[in-house]
Amino acid sequence: MGRIKVLVVDDHEIVREGIKALLELEPEIRVVAESSSALDAVEKVAHYAPDLVLMDLKMPGLSGLEGCRLIKKSHPRVRVVLLTNYEDEEFVHEAVNVQADGYVLKNVKKGDLAFIIKTVMEGGAYLDPMVTRKALDHFTGHKAGESYAAEPHKLTPRELQVLLEVCAGASNKEIAQNSHLSLDTVKSHLKNIYTKLGVRSRAQAMKAAIEQKLVNLP
Repeated sequence: MGRIKVLVVDDHEIVREGIKALLELEPEIRVVAESSSALDAVEKVAHYAPDLVLMDLKMPGLSGLEGCRLIKKSHPRVRVVLLTNYEDEEFVHEAVNVQADGYVLKNVKKGDLAFIIKTVMEGGAYLDPMVTRKALDHFTGHKAGESYAAEPHKLTPRELQVLLEVCAGASNKEIAQNSHLSLDTVKSHLKNIYTKLGVRSRAQAMKAAIEQKLVNLP
């Protein structure tokens, strides 16, 4: 695979220029075009054929969410990562509904943006850890035995906690350390989670967690 072609979309020129300057430091990424609106972005996707669109969620006129929906409808292979200041559960669910491949808060660290783009291009999905961490903190604050969103799938409290750690971007080793479990136990929990959710990968599990409202924000 050659350099990743990216279209940057934001209604603020200074933001676009900042993102472009940052990404152009990466030898594996090339910004092929910029756009100040979602509607213009839809047209430029057809013209420039980017691999990935990095788009602001909230813009005047057509929203980034609607822009994502239109892009996915006409160019399903193009990845779309939404940039936003919003941690609200409502927006996260809407992003999943329009098939966004990533949901990233604008306070993302400089070095992480390129990593996120590469992760998504490798077939993964990305949900900002700040969003899923809130869900994890909310879950761990519940008392033992209290009913929770995982009941329809019969995920155990431990399995739900492991799932939320996955959504927060934790590796198996990190989950083991955070939960005081062995690596083999973590792998066993993941296998059970995949079976119960009907998925085959971490990315699919993350999407299922959001779509089926297993991730509940406070």
